[in-house]
Amino acid sequence: MQFKWTVNKVQVVENNLVTRVDLTVTATDGDNNASAVYTCNLVRGDSFIPYDQLTEQQVLDWCFEPVVETWLDINNVEQSTTRLLKGNGETQVAGQIARQVAQAAAEPALPWVTI
Repeated sequence: MQFKWTVNKVQVVENNLVTRVDLTVTATDGDNNASAVYTCNLVRGDSFIPYDQLTEQQVLDWCFEPVVETWLDINNVEQSTTRLLKGNGETQVAGQIARQVAQAAAEPALPWVTI
């Protein structure tokens, strides 16, 4: 299965700082295709690349960085989870393709119909 990530558009604020990225992941496996659309909100640290020097891969790399979310549970104990956009997105479209393959197997072509 092949995956392709594409940046569709970015939102910038003053000084051309990229703050939001709209992107698509597409999976292809033989004749089966699936895609999903995501929005990635960025909070950049001290690294800055001038807007006119950005590459699609750099923007994708920013979006693929792990995002750790932390909160206090009802017992006031800190909990956290890590979100991985790349892994989650590719898992989602791979699942779509798996459903397509299962559906095709469940509905075979009629043997008396010629194509």
